[in-house]
Amino acid sequence: MSDTNTTNIVWDEFSDQIRRYLLGKVKLKDDADDLLQEIFIKIHNNINQLEDESKLAPWIHQIVRNTLTDYYRKNNPETVELNEESTAEYSNETDDLHASCISGCLRVFIERLPDKYKVPLELSDITGSKQKDIAQEMGLSYSGLKSRVQRGRQMIKDMFVDCACVAQDGGLNDENCEFCSPATN
Repeated sequence: MSDTNTTNIVWDEFSDQIRRYLLGKVKLKDDADDLLQEIFIKIHNNINQLEDESKLAPWIHQIVRNTLTDYYRKNNPETVELNEESTAEYSNETDDLHASCISGCLRVFIERLPDKYKVPLELSDITGSKQKDIAQEMGLSYSGLKSRVQRGRQMIKDMFVDCACVAQDGGLNDENCEFCSPATN
Protein backbone atom coordinates (compact mmCIF):
# COMPACT_ATOMS: atom_id res chain seq x y z
CA MET A 1 0.00 0.00 0.00
CA SER A 2 1.31 3.44 -0.88
CA ASP A 3 0.50 6.77 -2.47
CA THR A 4 -1.69 9.75 -1.76
CA ASN A 5 -4.84 8.04 -3.05
CA THR A 6 -4.46 5.34 -0.40
CA THR A 7 -4.07 7.99 2.31
CA ASN A 8 -7.22 9.70 1.03
CA ILE A 9 -9.12 6.42 1.16
CA VAL A 10 -7.90 5.80 4.72
CA TRP A 11 -8.87 9.39 5.65
CA ASP A 12 -12.38 8.92 4.27
CA GLU A 13 -12.85 5.65 6.13
CA PHE A 14 -11.23 6.39 9.50
CA SER A 15 -10.88 10.15 10.17
CA ASP A 16 -14.33 10.71 11.72
CA GLN A 17 -13.98 7.69 13.98
CA ILE A 18 -10.48 8.70 15.09
CA ARG A 19 -11.55 12.30 15.71
CA ARG A 20 -14.48 11.19 17.91
CA TYR A 21 -12.14 8.92 19.83
CA LEU A 22 -9.61 11.75 20.32
CA LEU A 23 -12.31 14.15 21.50
CA GLY A 24 -13.12 11.66 24.23
CA LYS A 25 -9.48 11.45 25.29
CA VAL A 26 -8.32 15.08 25.24
CA LYS A 27 -9.98 18.16 26.71
CA LEU A 28 -9.49 20.65 23.91
CA LYS A 29 -11.00 20.36 20.42
CA ASP A 30 -7.92 22.03 18.94
CA ASP A 31 -5.67 19.40 20.55
CA ALA A 32 -7.82 16.64 19.08
CA ASP A 33 -7.57 18.22 15.63
CA ASP A 34 -3.79 18.61 15.97
CA LEU A 35 -3.47 14.98 17.03
CA LEU A 36 -5.65 13.86 14.12
CA GLN A 37 -3.37 15.72 11.73
CA GLU A 38 -0.27 14.24 13.36
CA ILE A 39 -1.75 10.74 13.14
CA PHE A 40 -2.51 11.08 9.44
CA ILE A 41 0.95 12.43 8.72
CA LYS A 42 2.33 9.27 10.35
CA ILE A 43 -0.11 7.13 8.38
CA HIS A 44 0.82 8.82 5.10
CA ASN A 45 4.56 8.59 5.77
CA ASN A 46 4.47 4.94 6.80
CA ILE A 47 1.61 3.32 4.92
CA ASN A 48 4.02 1.76 2.43
CA GLN A 49 5.42 -0.33 5.29
CA LEU A 50 2.07 -2.04 5.86
CA GLU A 51 2.28 -5.36 4.05
CA ASP A 52 -1.10 -6.84 4.93
CA GLU A 53 -4.16 -4.69 4.19
CA SER A 54 -6.26 -6.78 6.56
CA LYS A 55 -4.19 -5.36 9.43
CA LEU A 56 -4.87 -1.73 8.51
CA ALA A 57 -7.30 -1.01 11.37
CA PRO A 58 -5.05 -2.48 14.13
CA TRP A 59 -2.07 -0.67 12.62
CA ILE A 60 -3.96 2.65 12.71
CA HIS A 61 -5.13 1.92 16.26
CA GLN A 62 -1.50 1.45 17.31
CA ILE A 63 -0.52 4.78 15.73
CA VAL A 64 -3.42 6.51 17.52
CA ARG A 65 -2.47 4.93 20.85
CA ASN A 66 1.21 5.81 20.50
CA THR A 67 0.40 9.38 19.46
CA LEU A 68 -1.90 9.82 22.47
CA THR A 69 0.77 8.39 24.77
CA ASP A 70 3.30 10.90 23.41
CA TYR A 71 0.75 13.70 23.83
CA TYR A 72 0.11 12.82 27.49
CA ARG A 73 3.82 12.51 28.24
CA LYS A 74 4.51 15.88 26.67
CA ASN A 75 1.56 17.65 28.29
CA ASN A 76 1.70 16.02 31.71
CA PRO A 77 5.36 15.66 32.63
CA GLU A 78 4.63 15.35 36.34
CA THR A 79 3.91 11.93 37.71
CA VAL A 80 2.29 11.62 41.08
CA GLU A 81 3.44 8.88 43.40
CA LEU A 82 0.83 7.40 45.67
CA ASN A 83 2.59 7.10 48.99
CA GLU A 84 2.23 8.47 52.50
CA GLU A 85 4.54 11.43 51.84
CA SER A 86 2.69 12.68 48.76
CA THR A 87 -0.76 12.19 50.30
CA ALA A 88 0.30 14.09 53.44
CA GLU A 89 0.80 17.24 51.34
CA TYR A 90 -2.91 17.61 50.55
CA SER A 91 -4.57 20.32 52.58
CA ASN A 92 -8.17 19.47 51.73
CA GLU A 93 -9.65 16.80 53.99
CA THR A 94 -11.61 15.22 51.11
CA ASP A 95 -8.47 15.02 48.98
CA ASP A 96 -6.68 13.38 51.92
CA LEU A 97 -9.46 10.81 52.20
CA HIS A 98 -9.46 10.03 48.47
CA ALA A 99 -5.67 9.85 48.21
CA SER A 100 -5.53 7.59 51.23
CA CYS A 101 -8.27 5.42 49.75
CA ILE A 102 -6.54 5.07 46.37
CA SER A 103 -3.15 4.52 47.96
CA GLY A 104 -4.62 1.88 50.28
CA CYS A 105 -6.32 0.12 47.40
CA LEU A 106 -3.16 0.23 45.30
CA ARG A 107 -1.16 -1.47 48.06
CA VAL A 108 -3.83 -4.16 48.40
CA PHE A 109 -4.08 -4.67 44.64
CA ILE A 110 -0.32 -5.07 44.27
CA GLU A 111 -0.32 -7.64 47.07
CA ARG A 112 -3.10 -9.57 45.31
CA LEU A 113 -1.07 -10.00 42.12
CA PRO A 114 0.51 -13.41 41.54
CA ASP A 115 4.25 -13.24 42.28
CA LYS A 116 4.90 -13.80 38.58
CA TYR A 117 3.52 -10.27 37.97
CA LYS A 118 3.93 -8.64 41.38
CA VAL A 119 7.71 -8.93 41.67
CA PRO A 120 8.54 -7.47 38.23
CA LEU A 121 5.95 -4.69 38.71
CA GLU A 122 7.26 -3.73 42.15
CA LEU A 123 10.88 -3.73 40.98
CA SER A 124 10.07 -1.71 37.87
CA ASP A 125 7.39 0.72 39.00
CA ILE A 126 7.97 1.06 42.73
CA THR A 127 11.71 0.71 43.24
CA GLY A 128 12.47 2.19 39.82
CA SER A 129 14.85 -0.52 38.67
CA LYS A 130 15.54 -0.76 34.95
CA GLN A 131 13.54 -3.48 33.24
CA LYS A 132 16.58 -4.86 31.42
CA ASP A 133 18.35 -5.32 34.77
CA ILE A 134 15.28 -6.95 36.31
CA ALA A 135 14.97 -9.34 33.37
CA GLN A 136 18.58 -10.38 33.76
CA GLU A 137 18.23 -10.86 37.54
CA MET A 138 15.08 -12.94 37.13
CA GLY A 139 16.43 -14.97 34.22
CA LEU A 140 13.74 -13.72 31.83
CA SER A 141 13.93 -12.29 28.37
CA TYR A 142 13.51 -8.52 28.26
CA SER A 143 10.29 -8.83 26.25
CA GLY A 144 9.00 -11.46 28.68
CA LEU A 145 9.61 -9.17 31.62
CA LYS A 146 7.97 -6.23 29.85
CA SER A 147 4.93 -8.41 29.20
CA ARG A 148 4.70 -9.35 32.87
CA VAL A 149 4.93 -5.72 33.97
CA GLN A 150 2.26 -4.70 31.46
CA ARG A 151 0.03 -7.60 32.50
CA GLY A 152 0.44 -6.65 36.17
CA ARG A 153 -0.49 -3.05 35.39
CA GLN A 154 -3.56 -4.22 33.48
CA MET A 155 -4.61 -6.46 36.36
CA ILE A 156 -4.33 -3.52 38.78
CA LYS A 157 -6.29 -1.32 36.39
CA ASP A 158 -9.02 -3.97 36.24
CA MET A 159 -9.11 -4.09 40.05
CA PHE A 160 -9.52 -0.31 40.20
CA VAL A 161 -12.42 -0.51 37.77
CA ASP A 162 -14.18 -2.80 40.25
CA CYS A 163 -13.18 -0.73 43.29
CA ALA A 164 -15.92 1.23 45.09
CA CYS A 165 -13.56 4.22 45.37
CA VAL A 166 -13.57 4.83 41.64
CA ALA A 167 -16.70 6.18 39.96
CA GLN A 168 -17.64 5.09 36.44
CA ASP A 169 -16.52 8.46 35.07
CA GLY A 170 -13.03 7.92 36.52
CA GLY A 171 -13.60 10.28 39.45
CA LEU A 172 -13.71 9.23 43.06
CA ASN A 173 -16.74 8.16 45.10
CA ASP A 174 -17.32 9.34 48.62
CA GLU A 175 -18.25 5.86 49.76
CA ASN A 176 -15.71 3.65 51.46
CA CYS A 177 -14.64 0.48 49.79
CA GLU A 178 -13.87 -2.81 51.44
CA PHE A 179 -10.10 -2.34 51.02
CA CYS A 180 -9.41 1.07 52.44
CA SER A 181 -12.22 1.86 54.85
CA PRO A 182 -10.99 2.45 58.41
CA ALA A 183 -12.66 -0.77 59.59
CA THR A 184 -10.42 -2.94 57.39
CA ASN A 185 -7.07 -1.13 57.80
